Amino acid sequence: MPPMTYIADKFNYSYQGNLFQHYAVFFTHFTDLTGADGVFSVGQFWFILYLFLISLIAVGIILLQRKIMHRKDIDIPHVLIFLWGLPLPLFSGVLSIGRKSLVEYAYIFLVGYYIFSNDDVINKVEKWKWMFLCIGITATIFNVYLFIWSDAQQTLLNAIAKYVSEWFMISSLLGIGKEYLNFNGKLSKYMSKRSYTFYIFHFIWVVLFQYLLFHACSGPIILLYVLPVLFAYGATLLCCEIGNRVSLFSFLRCVRIFKRRYKN
Repeated sequence: MPPMTYIADKFNYSYQGNLFQHYAVFFTHFTDLTGADGVFSVGQFWFILYLFLISLIAVGIILLQRKIMHRKDIDIPHVLIFLWGLPLPLFSGVLSIGRKSLVEYAYIFLVGYYIFSNDDVINKVEKWKWMFLCIGITATIFNVYLFIWSDAQQTLLNAIAKYVSEWFMISSLLGIGKEYLNFNGKLSKYMSKRSYTFYIFHFIWVVLFQYLLFHACSGPIILLYVLPVLFAYGATLLCCEIGNRVSLFSFLRCVRIFKRRYKN
């Protein structure tokens, strides 16, 4: 995390010190934990932290529910799938750390457990996936336009577009995954062994290449998205191969080193 916040500090606030001097800033200043202001951040590991906390919350809720009623006794109107996204704006500011609401993500987690674990619901989502995708993409474009290019500040419309995009993109991707990604193959097995390592390393490379190419690339702005992603993913896969074969790196990541008897 310190290298990423160092880059953020140099880019956003013209920090003049070097990386090692910036460690003092990183460990002594605490704000919203995003790292965008160049101080302490958990970076991409916010997801693991939230998943751990949400799992603890969900265990309590599920145990309480089992004492009150059986899950099979819960009658849910599956046809109104889109309505389950309506509470999201209400939760967005509750227990929000770094603009990420613990309550909002806990709600999505529980909806996944109680609603989307039902085969009938998933089958309906699969059937409506393209309609959901069109709604999600339209809302995403509208959201980006309002946030970046609109001259007038439209806070309410921006929020509506954001949460419509969030809910329908989640629903559409579940449906698309159900139809097209529900299989095992050499590539999926290869990536599944490296998914956690990829998650750990990818963000630092994305930030680094975006910072470097911002100063070096004078072409279309789309290149500032495509090129950093391509370079970063290549570097991340290289880190995965090294990290999964070196005992020290595996120990630091709390994962087992690949055994030679396993095919890589």
